Amino acid sequence: MAHNTSISIDTVYQRVLALANKEQRGYITPQEFNLHANQAQLDIFEQYFYDLAAKVNLNKRDEAQQSPGSNNPLEPDFGDTVNIIREKLSIYQGTDVALTYNATNGAFFMPALSHTIYRTGRMYYSGTGGSRIPLKRIEYYSLPMLQELYVAKQNSRWHSVDPAEYYYTENTDGSFSLYREDTGQTPLTTGLNIEVISSPPAAVNWGYVVVNEKALYDSSTSTDFNLHRSEETNLVIKILELAGITINKPGLVQLAGQEEAQNDAQTK
Repeated sequence: MAHNTSISIDTVYQRVLALANKEQRGYITPQEFNLHANQAQLDIFEQYFYDLAAKVNLNKRDEAQQSPGSNNPLEPDFGDTVNIIREKLSIYQGTDVALTYNATNGAFFMPALSHTIYRTGRMYYSGTGGSRIPLKRIEYYSLPMLQELYVAKQNSRWHSVDPAEYYYTENTDGSFSLYREDTGQTPLTTGLNIEVISSPPAAVNWGYVVVNEKALYDSSTSTDFNLHRSEETNLVIKILELAGITINKPGLVQLAGQEEAQNDAQTK
């Protein structure tokens, strides 16, 4: 996916200038552009987390409302919003981290945020052979039901070969406890891992040299956007909007709003 992880800063700048100069709406200097470009990139990046959380919660609600006999597709298609956002976030994904088990507390604790951990994502159980086994959340007072649930599943002629599932509880001190369905209330002490986002996108820069009092693009001092290439249009829109506010050009803000409305219509 390497070819999808960057967007030419010069391409975006030229598009922004072309739209800004349309109908004499104003000129955006390289300094102004670099300032707005970095802000726009961070805005898009941070919005991924909120959009992902909202969509995942919506999917959970829809699944809860479906009848047991509903036929759902085995795999989401290319238009699945959750998959799209996770693909965009995978650009910044670091090496998964094993949560530390504290024997005194009898629970796992989240890793501290650092220069290699910007945000944490989904937890999973690390099974044999490197498999990633999804977890289900359960309240502590419901733990006695686990073993009963497992026995009932095994006694059913429809689910007699179902493997034991894994569950976790979130404790009052922010730690987590891990349980296997067939062992009931006996907590596990290893195997709880979590996905991490290692860092936000690096700062961008439209580098230039001055020739005949005109700024010309210099690739040797430039840094491209570290975003999925599908975000190019969003970058142009956001930079136009920010520039319009800064240089007090209401026309630019209006133009950005029109472009954003058109973009939204195409993605619905």
